[in-house]
Amino acid sequence: MRAFLTIAAVGLLAACSSGKDEMTQREQIGQNWKYEQAVAGRVAYIGSANSVATIHAPDTFSVMLVQPMDNGEKDVRVKLVGAPFTCDLSDCAVTATTDDGKTHRWKGRMTDTNDGIEIMPSQKAYETIAQARSVKVDLAVGPQDRTFPFEFRVAGLDLKG
Repeated sequence: MRAFLTIAAVGLLAACSSGKDEMTQREQIGQNWKYEQAVAGRVAYIGSANSVATIHAPDTFSVMLVQPMDNGEKDVRVKLVGAPFTCDLSDCAVTATTDDGKTHRWKGRMTDTNDGIEIMPSQKAYETIAQARSVKVDLAVGPQDRTFPFEFRVAGLDLKG
């Protein structure tokens, strides 16, 4: 929850900024793992290495969050920033491709804030991310649900640190 609040605070800062010298929300989140301490353990988040232009924002990007749960498992969330996130509520899923060329279909549920997907530990998303150098997650963007791959350079994830 704290990581979500951090990202929300970063969003507010970006929305309130008026000067050209100030960092964008995407620049503030960055494309390297950042960490915060939460009740269940260390929370990690990273911004996508790429962005796409949409009718909602010229710099739509994605954020990946990895959060330990009280039972020791890891919850993974992939969020869209700058455009509405959509998924089939009866079968909410995303496709991810790791740097070894393997394709993974991760099923989950819409996040409480309706801006992404929460992937349950049974889908093994954390294990996949922890073993990869990069992961591309296909997300539907825009009114025609055109899918774009958002790349995350996930090497170096360390929840123990």
